[in-house]
Amino acid sequence: MASTTLTTTPAAALPGFCTLCRSRCGTLNHVQNGKLVAVEALAGHPTGRGTCAKGRAAPELVNHPERILYPLKRTRPKNGGDPGWKRISWEEALTEIADRLNEIHARGAERVAFAVTTPSGTPLSDSIDWVERFIRSFGSPNTIYGTEICNWHKDVAHTFTFGCGTPNADYANARLNVLWGHNPSHVWLSQAGELGVGQQAGARLLVIDPRETSHARQADLWLAPHPGTDGALALSIAHQLILTGRFDVDFIRLWSNACLLVDVATGRYVRDPLNPERFMAWHSEQGAPIGLDNRFKTSESLAAQLALEGEYELHPESMEVIRCRPAWSYYRQACAEWPLERAEQVTGVKAEQILRAVTLIGEAGDAVSYHGWTGIGQHTNATQTERAIATLYALTGSFDRPGGNRRWSTPPSNSVNGLELMPEGQREKALGLGKRPLGPAASGWVTAEDVYAAIESGVPYPIEALFCFGGNMLVSQPEAERGERALAALNFHVHCDLFHTPTNAFADILLPVNTPWEREGLRIGFEINAEAARHVQLRPAMVSPRGESRADYQIALDLGCRLGMAEAFFHGDIEQGWNHMLAPMGLDVATLRRRPEGIRLPLEQLTERHTLLDAKGHCQGFSTLSRRVELYSQTLAENGYPAVPSYVPPQPATSAEWPLTLITVKNGYYCHSQQRQLASLRRRAPEPSVSISPALAKAKGLVEGAWAEILGEQGSAQLCVKLDENLSNNLVVAEYGWWQACHDLGRSGYALHGLGSANINAALSARRRDPLSGALPLRSAACDLRPAEIPGTRWSGFRPMRISAKIQESEDVTSLWLTPSSDFPLPSYLPGQHATFRFSIDGAWIERTYSLSGAAPAQSTSGMSYRISVRRSHSLIESPSVSQHIHDQLQAGMEIGMKMPGGNFTLPLRHRHPLVLIAGGIGITPFLSLLETLDSQGAGTMPSVTLLYANRSGQSHAFRERLKELCQRLPRLQVLDVYSEPSPSDIADGAFDHAGIVDEQLLFSHVGHDARVYLCGPTVMMDALRGLLVAQGILPFEIFHEAFSAPSRPVLDAMQPRRIHLARSQREFVWQPQHGSLLESAEKQGIQLPSGCRVGQCESCSLTLMEGDVHVLVDTPAEEGRCLTCQSVPLTDLSLDA
Repeated sequence: MASTTLTTTPAAALPGFCTLCRSRCGTLNHVQNGKLVAVEALAGHPTGRGTCAKGRAAPELVNHPERILYPLKRTRPKNGGDPGWKRISWEEALTEIADRLNEIHARGAERVAFAVTTPSGTPLSDSIDWVERFIRSFGSPNTIYGTEICNWHKDVAHTFTFGCGTPNADYANARLNVLWGHNPSHVWLSQAGELGVGQQAGARLLVIDPRETSHARQADLWLAPHPGTDGALALSIAHQLILTGRFDVDFIRLWSNACLLVDVATGRYVRDPLNPERFMAWHSEQGAPIGLDNRFKTSESLAAQLALEGEYELHPESMEVIRCRPAWSYYRQACAEWPLERAEQVTGVKAEQILRAVTLIGEAGDAVSYHGWTGIGQHTNATQTERAIATLYALTGSFDRPGGNRRWSTPPSNSVNGLELMPEGQREKALGLGKRPLGPAASGWVTAEDVYAAIESGVPYPIEALFCFGGNMLVSQPEAERGERALAALNFHVHCDLFHTPTNAFADILLPVNTPWEREGLRIGFEINAEAARHVQLRPAMVSPRGESRADYQIALDLGCRLGMAEAFFHGDIEQGWNHMLAPMGLDVATLRRRPEGIRLPLEQLTERHTLLDAKGHCQGFSTLSRRVELYSQTLAENGYPAVPSYVPPQPATSAEWPLTLITVKNGYYCHSQQRQLASLRRRAPEPSVSISPALAKAKGLVEGAWAEILGEQGSAQLCVKLDENLSNNLVVAEYGWWQACHDLGRSGYALHGLGSANINAALSARRRDPLSGALPLRSAACDLRPAEIPGTRWSGFRPMRISAKIQESEDVTSLWLTPSSDFPLPSYLPGQHATFRFSIDGAWIERTYSLSGAAPAQSTSGMSYRISVRRSHSLIESPSVSQHIHDQLQAGMEIGMKMPGGNFTLPLRHRHPLVLIAGGIGITPFLSLLETLDSQGAGTMPSVTLLYANRSGQSHAFRERLKELCQRLPRLQVLDVYSEPSPSDIADGAFDHAGIVDEQLLFSHVGHDARVYLCGPTVMMDALRGLLVAQGILPFEIFHEAFSAPSRPVLDAMQPRRIHLARSQREFVWQPQHGSLLESAEKQGIQLPSGCRVGQCESCSLTLMEGDVHVLVDTPAEEGRCLTCQSVPLTDLSLDA
């Protein structure tokens, strides 16, 4: 059995790898007192260049209080809301599940549908082989995989052209890298790192995406086609390459089916009637047909004489005349239908830009690497787009060549999840197979829509049970309301998951799954490059499983044994199963456990494998019908699809009712619909956003920060507006996956559909699909948008606010009450948030940021006002002093400018854990807002709150009387006053609780192990407190703080060289303006700094800024006191902790 209990020292750094996403980054995992406390990059690991914010948030994930820890059973009806979960034992759960599955299996295994979450964006990748073994051995041909809107086109549809899925791009050695509808900085950090290596080595970058992604900003050329028109663009580029002869003619003649003759009448290849193994071609010099045995390589001299154009008649004996044309002529003609003018009209890409792309591709020769993913696969014409791009790629001749897309050698292993495991006759029963016989259903991957239909109608047979290994289809798929009806109608539903979700709320039995850090995980090959491909690693369990949670693979093995398949499931012992997988490479689990950093096997990385010959002289070729790259596909033609790539406009088309095009996108700080409950991530991306152009916003009456309602065929969703001046005026780019609350930050969740929903998929219809794959138009849906009916008027920039009252709170603290200068309702805000204000002082405009200190109403109300409370600064440095201006010059009736409230230091009104608030001086203001809000909204559901309030003395103690009142009104509030320099009268009056500072003993007495701690005060104080709290066992992610920084210094037009000191390594270099970012400058001078995506997303390059000032080139949520070296330039000499 796999090890589940970790024996380790109190503090350890354990090598491993992260499986939260496809990148599978090598990690060094820090464990203290049996808890995971930090995750960082594992130096020397082939995917260990960096870790993203998601990976670094692993301690929050592992230790999150909302995890499902025990098997649960429903006790209430499915239409009643609350499932009434009852804790049961694993024995009871597995026994009931096995009994129910056995019962249904007797009527037909196809009546049990399964669902699996994506192994590309969840830790199911640790278990997917065993989960698939279970499903296929059980005999169900129905697994909701979501592959039709994810990986199917790159991994399966690519086989229609090359006979294999899209191989890994050799970014580091390419002359041109192409990202087509793919943004690796958001989804594949190790890929982004390889792109950076390639760019350092001189590779050019072509990005094709309707959005200006972070990679597009760094590209040599960015093309922004209208969504869903990529196929037309690919055909047009191919046409220009053919027209100008800038393609690899030798590769096309030797290794594609270009010269094979196609029967005009039947669309089939013409074969030699005497030897059907031989394909017919036309010998131009001989003026006669010739048979080609594609098991053998065609000689270059012969290939040069085979016709690629023309129409020919063949006269086989005792057969009718066959009119035929070479496959190339069909493909060339399809491309020729897309001259520059037509392509520009359809795609929106200027003809000169298309020609620039042609030049980039032509100049790169046979060293072009590319990758495409959901930007290609989420349209109703996805398969044809994949074909157009794949055949365009064939023209470069880069396939499996250095700098191209490489078929890396991987360690030999025994597969455990082959389709042959499924009993004979079962695959043919897959739902939807009749509609799309070449699509995902042929592999047992069905759509949620087809499962819903079978549940509702019983046609072609009833679905009686659903077994889900993760997955949240009600959020990740369209038509959530239909999905709810179907799930409510199911007889039996089992769901394995880490957290409660809208989808697993319909389960009958809920099984707790652990995280990658609580279990062992085997990885054979890491994909990204040759070194990664030969790397084998068994990740150790870093900490013991929380509660009774188990690995998905163990659940699959245990149930396999209970269903009578013990032999096939190694009697429930995953170690035996892994040893079976490892046997061909001569490794076993025991060996890998001794090498937790992994082992790299000696593998020869061959190029152009299709040219390799076996003992019979047969070339490996391609796994297609013709054994060549198929520009023309007989397989597609025989099934009623175009044999050569064809552009079909995406559906649904825009109209007067739906004039805009919607693109749904993943937020890079989260994996799909997960992790929004993790505070470190939610602070970076707190709200669901929709990006539109400023012109579209103006036309629709929207401003930055306002909430927009996006209207689709199926419903609507409300998201917060971001402005993107690089978007086309007809595009709406909305994030998907929003439903979760984040209680640590007081961020509420969202409805699944209807009023208050941020679930963009609930607005979309599943009626229109790609005819071959079933792909949905998640990136080219028709929509409209309008201002959401949310009370309160959002605004952009500064708005005049009238000081309605000015109140002296203490000797040096003054509060201003602010109301609108004109009659408009103010929007609400969250306790803890702040606003930026503008003051006119001595003829100059000065900006400062202050926390709002009043009650935050649940929603905008008439007559609402804001309050700020400002301490007088006695600093001799600040000139002019804004605080003194507020205290001495501002009076009731005057106006100041104010921006919209905002900020990510937000405080919870409800929490299952106690809250400890520690304020220093004027740092009380965000906490006062929380307490005032609790008072105004009712204290019945408030958490336990302890406030440690540090002041110099009673004289500087602001809000003392009000806090006493709040203690009387809020029964779960405790306030302790701490004076560092109490006056004699303070001592005599007993006006405080503790003399000195907030020290270790005070924290020990009032901060429990399960508390959430919030800090606001001077930076020195907060740094000291964080150190004391961590030493006391509070995990870093359980500590929150607010810090304000001085306004950014403007970037000088003529920046100066700056000396950069690296304190830890005691190295120095001089940054020059022409070098670019700090990271680029260091690399140009031979100094390696930490890096990852290189576009400011993953934050792997973040270093502590010990001294000096930087300007950040892009808008990023970097932490205070940190410097993203890939996106920063120095404004002064710097000292960095590196």
